[in-house]
Order: sequence, then structure tokens, then C-alpha cells
Amino acid sequence: MMNQKQAPSSYGSYLAGALFSAFLSSATCSFALEGSADDLTSLSLEALMDIDVTSVSRKPQKLANVAAAAFVITQDDIRRSGATTIPELLRMVPGVQVARIDSNKWAVSIRGFNGRFSNKLLVLKDGRSIYTPLFSGVYWEQQDTPLEDIERIEVIRGPGAALWGANAVNGVINIITKSANNTKGGLVSAGGGTFEQGFGTLRYGTSLGKDTDVRVYGNYANRGGGTYSSGNNSYDSWQSGSTGFRMDSHVSRQDTLTLQGDFFSGSFDENYTLYKLPTSGDPSYSWSQDSSSKAQSGNILTRWQRVISDTEDFSLQLYYDRYHRDMLVLGEARDTVDLDFQHRLTLGDRQDLIWGLGVRYTHDDLTNSPFIIFTNNSEWTSLFSLFIHDEITLLPGKLSLIFGSRLEHNDYSKFEIQPNARLLWTPSPHNTFWGSVSRAVRTPSRGDENIEYRYKTLSPQETGAPLPLRVEIDGHNGFTSETVIAYELGYRTQPLSYMTVDTSFFYNQYNKLRVRDEGTPVPETPTNLVLYYPLANSMHGFTYGAELSTTWTPLDWWRLQVMYSYLYSAMTLDNGSTDETNRSNAADGSPRHQGSLRSGFDLGKQVELDFWLRAVDRVQSIDSVTIPGYLTADLRLAWKPVKNLECTLVGQNLLRNRHPEYVPEFINTTASEIPRSVYGKVTWKF
Repeated sequence: MMNQKQAPSSYGSYLAGALFSAFLSSATCSFALEGSADDLTSLSLEALMDIDVTSVSRKPQKLANVAAAAFVITQDDIRRSGATTIPELLRMVPGVQVARIDSNKWAVSIRGFNGRFSNKLLVLKDGRSIYTPLFSGVYWEQQDTPLEDIERIEVIRGPGAALWGANAVNGVINIITKSANNTKGGLVSAGGGTFEQGFGTLRYGTSLGKDTDVRVYGNYANRGGGTYSSGNNSYDSWQSGSTGFRMDSHVSRQDTLTLQGDFFSGSFDENYTLYKLPTSGDPSYSWSQDSSSKAQSGNILTRWQRVISDTEDFSLQLYYDRYHRDMLVLGEARDTVDLDFQHRLTLGDRQDLIWGLGVRYTHDDLTNSPFIIFTNNSEWTSLFSLFIHDEITLLPGKLSLIFGSRLEHNDYSKFEIQPNARLLWTPSPHNTFWGSVSRAVRTPSRGDENIEYRYKTLSPQETGAPLPLRVEIDGHNGFTSETVIAYELGYRTQPLSYMTVDTSFFYNQYNKLRVRDEGTPVPETPTNLVLYYPLANSMHGFTYGAELSTTWTPLDWWRLQVMYSYLYSAMTLDNGSTDETNRSNAADGSPRHQGSLRSGFDLGKQVELDFWLRAVDRVQSIDSVTIPGYLTADLRLAWKPVKNLECTLVGQNLLRNRHPEYVPEFINTTASEIPRSVYGKVTWKF
């Protein structure tokens, strides 16, 4: 059980303390600053608002003028955050819930429904989906892209299904890597510490002729484990390595070609609580077992883009992805082939139209265990899609209407229609209002239809039944898509040249959500009963909330970024379901309040100091365990003795010895608490 003494008296005291501590820190440091460095001020607030984002409309669009709750994590944000993994970077985005389950697992979601396999969030890397159709989620520990190679991460809160398809229910995360043209020369980065025990990246880019550039990289990390709530060291350390390449070529004035690929291999320690029926020789109902999961993955992607004119272009993308994962409870191998075509053209002076087609085939081979069984070990599935996105200028420079829809056909729920309508009003150059109404679906996964999950075994003392009871969660071939109708409003402004403010409000109505239907215990053998819980669409509910982000540059050498998000969820069971566990997890499994304050200083031209304070409200119930709220801080100090050499010292989770963040809600691995840690890093560019 979690240490309840760590729970805060109130979230308000956390946030007040966070703001005061950040102010005190900045006041203490400010008198020592002299001069200014180029990195912090090279990108003005005006330039930040002019960053092109592509995830909202599948075309380059200024961040200041998008009709969506969009946030961009820039490369400078990445470098100065001190984070070493992609999930940790996502903590800086308002409305995104990130919780570390143990050393090598995360729960990441947007606007609620958090979990290790958060099934209402679509994640892309350079246009390639990394959402697994087995359990509907993302293996974040396998996303091992060198952070130095990421150009930006675009996060769209709210449905993106009209453009990107099913499962983009609550948001889209698009990880965009740098062009090979922007990574010429060499980079060597290495470091280590208490938790990040050892890591390194080697990258080299060069030109192959006048119009072609290429880069190659290798990446390795060895990370330690956390701590159990008992204070003992946890069994969850992990090691991972990856290598890859990217080539970008301007084959003609009109045509560009991209070819890229990656290979990953990792080993992840984990501890399971496993259940069994008692025997005369062993009367126990469960035991704990250490195990190591292995994962390998590889992909190759090519994209051809042709610019026909200033008003027309198209792209064709093809990728192949394979991964193999061996866990104690299940083995999975999956092959995916995806083809995507997109065409943009301008109709007259006021209409910009984008349409496209897509097809995806995926094949899996599953290895069952005594705990998780799939009735069909191997399966082919297909996905066909057509989308259209139309942007109409009603008043030039002032008012635009955007509408579109995506039509998909999948093998489980057949045809799905996901429409979207948005209105964008820009009354002045520094003020933007927008609103939207959307429908999105989370389509059934392989696990929803034909899984047999032997979840737990209960004693007669726990149930009152005459015999031991084995509990099994079963898929159901009548499971249908979960749906949402989402309403959003937003306001984006730059009231001063050194300040930007972005606010968004949302209300989401969900139907046909996944829970367990009530079963009846029946005899399985003469010595035990079995209770089958079939999965069903037997819950509905709503969420609403608000998100705020503001960036303030009070001085040339000092930048502040403040984030806050509020989330309220209410869920109701239908059709006689009594699945209070899943109802409670959906309603209370994400923090109601979250706050973040990042403060960056340039101490002269050679030294950078970055401070990141985060406050997270408690998670009220995950499988009947309350996770206390917490306040934590990271500190980064970087020194550049010469132009291309940077030495960095980073402290993470500094305010506590350790703290818990989440308990896995699906597979019975043991959660650990996240320790205070420190690491050093040296980066050399040549």
C-alpha cells in the first residue's frame, strides 16, 4: 500500500508553494546574471507563435492561428528540460496526464482515462502510428528516439479523428524528427548518474551530393530501478538500445523524398503478482515472481512529396513496422504495412481543401500463457479510410469555417464516421478565438474481442462462496466502438510583446465505454468455481475542464512558463453492470488539478540554469488504492566552456526521497516509487 503520510493537505497549498518557490528561486538568481545567451532569446515570443504545426490540419499552419488546443514542445524545450524520455517531456503540456508506474512503464493520456494502455490517445512518429491494436495503447518504453534528433513534439488536445482516424479520441501526439539537412556534422553525448546509470548517443550527418543529406545514429541507455513502498529496491531496471538512419533528398524542384528507418532492442525487469488455485501441497492463492520482458522492433518509412504549384501539392507515404515482445504473461509479434495518400488544393481565393486515402494491414502471432489466452493465436486485420478537410475563409484574415470528416472501415465495428466542425475568429493580429464540435470513436481492439484474462483467484473467506473462486475477464465479439461528442472553446492572445496566454475549455460526452458485465459463479471443477466477466459497452459519462498556458519573458535572459489544467469526470454504469472498479478508475484515475512552472535563466553567455516545478493532485482510486498528490522539482545547470561543448548537471524529483505516481490497472505488475536522482551529461558537436 502507498504511504498515506505523503498526501498533501490540499492541492491549493501545493500550487501556492510552487509559485512562491519559483519566485524565490528566480529572485535569488537574478542579481547574479550578466549579459545574455543566444539560445533563450533566439526564438522570440512572436517567433514561437509563428511556429508551423501540421497535426491540426495536416498542413503547415501558424500556431497562433490554429482552431484547436495545440501545444508545441520545441527542441530548445527538450534540451533545457533535463528529461531523458519522451513521456517525461509530455509533463510540460497542460491537459496531459503523465504518471510513472515504475522505472520502465508510464501511463500517459490527455483529458482523462489514464492508464498504461490509454486507449483514447493516438501517438504518431513522423506520420507512423505507434499505437498498438492489441490492447489499444502505446509501449512508451520502446520509443527510444534520441531526444537530440527531435525537432518538435506537437500535442493536440481534443479529438483529431476527422483527420487522423479512430482512437484519436482525446488527443494526438505527433513526434517530428529533424530533417537530415538540419543534422549535418557529428554529435556525441554521454552521461550517467544514480537513476540514469549510463547513456550515450552517437550521430553523424553528411551530404550525398548537392541535393541529398543523410544521418545515422546509435543510442543506448541503462537505467536503474525505483523503490517499493516498503522501502526495498524494486525489480524494474531496464536497458535499451536503438540505431537508425534518415535520408532527405530534393530529387527535383518539385519533388522531395524521405527514407528513414529504426531498430530497437530492450530488456525490462518487472515483478508480477500471479494468481492460482490452491492445492494440498501449496495452499496459497498468489505468488510474486520477477521476470524480464524482451522487446525488439524495426521500421522503415518512405515519403514522396510533390509541389505542383503554390496552391496544390500531394504526398504518398508507405511504411512497414515490425515488433516482437516477450512478457511472462504473453508473447506478441506484429507486422504492419500502411499506405497513405494526401492531396491539397486551393479552390478559388477562399477555400483550401485537403483529402486523402489510407489502407493498413496488420498481422499478429500471439503466444499464450496460463494467465492471458487469446482464442485465436494469429490474425490479419485491415483498415481502410477516406478523409476530407475543407477550410473556408468567410472574412479574409478574420473569420474561417473548417469542417471535415473521416470514413473508416475496420474488421471489428465495420464503418465509422467521425465528423468535425470548427470556427476560427481573429479580430486582431494578437487575439484568436476558436470553437469546435467533434465526434470520435475508439474502435475495438484484439483484446476487447477474444481475450481470456485469468485475472485473480479469491478465497472463500473473501467471497463467502463455498469454494475458491477464479475470476476471468473475457472479450466479447459483440463489443462495439466507444464514442465521444466533444465541445471545445479556446482563446489565444499576446497582450504584450513579452507575454502569451493560451486558454481552452472542453466538455466531452462519452457513450458505450468499456467495463465488465456482471457474471454468475459456476462450477469449473469439483474443487473451485469460476466467475466469467464479459467485456461490454456498459458505461456512459462526461468530462469537462480547462487548460491554461502562459509564457512570459520579463527580461532578455529570463523566461517563465506556467501551466495549469483542471479536469472533472463523472461516469455511470449501464445495463445492470456492477463494475465499480473500472467506473472508479475512469472517473477518478486522473488528477483533477495539475500545475507546472518552468523558469529558465541565461547566466552570461556560457551558463544556463533551468528550474521546473510540478504539482499533481491525488489520484483517488486505482484498484482501491489512493495515490497521494505530490510536489516535485527538477534543476538543470549547463556550462558551455567552448561553443560546441556542453556539460550538464541535472537533479530530478528533488523535493522528496521518493514518491508514487500510479498503480497499473490492467496487468498485475508491481508499481514502484520514483526516487530522487541526479545525473551528469556531456554533449559535443563537431
